[in-house]
Amino acid sequence: MNNSLNLMNIIYTKPLFYLFLSIYIIMYMLFIVLLCFTLYYLIHIGNRFIHEKNKLTLKKKHLFYLIVSFGAILLVMIVHQQGDIIFQLLRPVVWAIVIAYLLSPMVHFLERKGVKRTLAVILLYTTVIITIILSSITITPKITKEISNLIELLPQYSQQANEFVNQIYIRIKQLDDISPQLTGVKEAIEDNIVYIEYTIIDVFKKVTNSIISTFSHIISLALIPIFSFYFIKDADYFKKKIIFLIPKTCREECIDIGRDIDKLLSKFIRGQIIVAMIVGMLSTVALLILEIDFAFLIGFIAGVSNIIPYVGPIIGAIPAVVIALLDTPMKAIWVVIAFTTIQQVESAILSPKIVGDSVGLHPVVVILSLLVGNEWFGVIGMLFAVPVAASIKIIGKHIINLIVRV
Repeated sequence: MNNSLNLMNIIYTKPLFYLFLSIYIIMYMLFIVLLCFTLYYLIHIGNRFIHEKNKLTLKKKHLFYLIVSFGAILLVMIVHQQGDIIFQLLRPVVWAIVIAYLLSPMVHFLERKGVKRTLAVILLYTTVIITIILSSITITPKITKEISNLIELLPQYSQQANEFVNQIYIRIKQLDDISPQLTGVKEAIEDNIVYIEYTIIDVFKKVTNSIISTFSHIISLALIPIFSFYFIKDADYFKKKIIFLIPKTCREECIDIGRDIDKLLSKFIRGQIIVAMIVGMLSTVALLILEIDFAFLIGFIAGVSNIIPYVGPIIGAIPAVVIALLDTPMKAIWVVIAFTTIQQVESAILSPKIVGDSVGLHPVVVILSLLVGNEWFGVIGMLFAVPVAASIKIIGKHIINLIVRV
């Protein structure tokens, strides 16, 4: 209920938000432009009274890069301060762009075969709709039923988790003849047992809230295929308009940046999605064999979370291990073995063959980008963290090359 109210508040206050945001951006940009031009002319005035060798040189190109840099800082500030609201407003557009980007190679393939672009988009959408209908008949009802059952059983699972933690606590208390080396471990577990219990219960609550939040954005989800259709159909139109808005002085460089980003990320993003689908299917099959409840739902979560580097596989495995542990500890062990095996296959065979080379980011940079993405946009931010970080790296590299050339 609260999520629905928050969404309605955002919808009703959207014009007011855009008004204040526009005023804020205009005032900030005017201040930055005024500051840059003041600096530019002060340097030129000062150079009149300085020896030729000691004069400072500030060309108009430098001034342009300075304004662009301050504009980038402004963008980061706005996203940081109003990230949640901005993403909720732009969520359909962002997802539509992603879907259009993923489907565009198939449209280009049909165009090369002599099919007109509009017809190619219609054929592609027809295929996607048929696939969605088939999945709705076979898989979606099972996932929906599992979500409904999970919501109903969450109080029971919370109670079982509470009892499980209490049993561990009682058994630890009964360890009187524990060796001195393990005394510290025993005391640490005793001190944190309440926190562990609270964490387990909190995980179940967050899962419930996430599920409810997803269903509260059905209207936004309905807009995604409409936006993506036009993004694919009129891709050339949007490209020309964007290129036209870029100043001629740096137009070629910006086109090169876009080309490099597309070259780096196209194979990575599409490959990651294919790998995620395979991991999701393998996880679902493994959970069905082990007779774990909510196999389809957990398999879906495992597939999506696999896109997130390093921590994704752990996030995907936690629900399966917790559900299995509430049944029998032995099942939990088998689940850990199954997920570990799937991850080994993914890292050793699937990713090298399908995704290929990495995006060229150091693991520390990847982890930092995941932390920033999670802080600003939650799980969705973590999904987009690596592509965004790789794009920023390419843009930064081109800007440095421009400055060096100038």
